[in-house]
Amino acid sequence: MSGGIGPVEPGEGTSDHEVPRTGPRTPVAARTAFRGGRRRTAIALTALLCAAALSFGLAHRYAARPRPAPQTQAAPSQSVSLSYGEPVDPPTADLAFAFTVRVRSESARPVSIERITQPSRALSVVIRPPLPLVVAEGELRELVIGIRVEDCMHVARNSGLPFLEVTLSNGILKEDHSYIPGDRYARDLSVALTRACPEDRDVGTPKPS
Repeated sequence: MSGGIGPVEPGEGTSDHEVPRTGPRTPVAARTAFRGGRRRTAIALTALLCAAALSFGLAHRYAARPRPAPQTQAAPSQSVSLSYGEPVDPPTADLAFAFTVRVRSESARPVSIERITQPSRALSVVIRPPLPLVVAEGELRELVIGIRVEDCMHVARNSGLPFLEVTLSNGILKEDHSYIPGDRYARDLSVALTRACPEDRDVGTPKPS
């Protein structure tokens, strides 16, 4: 059997279906440099993403960290006490009742007593010495409170446990607080108001016949 030479493979650019290359080939060195640039870009991008993820994780841990509870300033009434002293006898002519109160402060900051009044519109209050009065830590101050009757027809002689409305300020917080001086104060006040406004004040003037 004689060997034959097979069909000759078409050369580059001679195939019926192959379009001949018209441009120059990319040199090997250029292709290598291009691939190296892409690799460096990928590495840099990966490093940037890792840094961003790390920063996000640290920020999340910082935001989720336990925080100390905010320190709140105590209200002035929590450190200031007001107690009933004794009646001032006799009161001045324009007063139905006068009595002393003792004010003590345990606040580290000075506390100002800015106002003392009572809830009845039929009565008004006079304070000596005049307010405001500053009370330092551990200090005991005494005030004289006078009760003046403005309207006998609407005075409630038996008011249970009447209270005094006091405005306090420690330079940071200002507070209106109600103090109940106690049973002895209620008793003395009732006696004084009954004396100033007798029970027959409610008896109307008889109509003419």
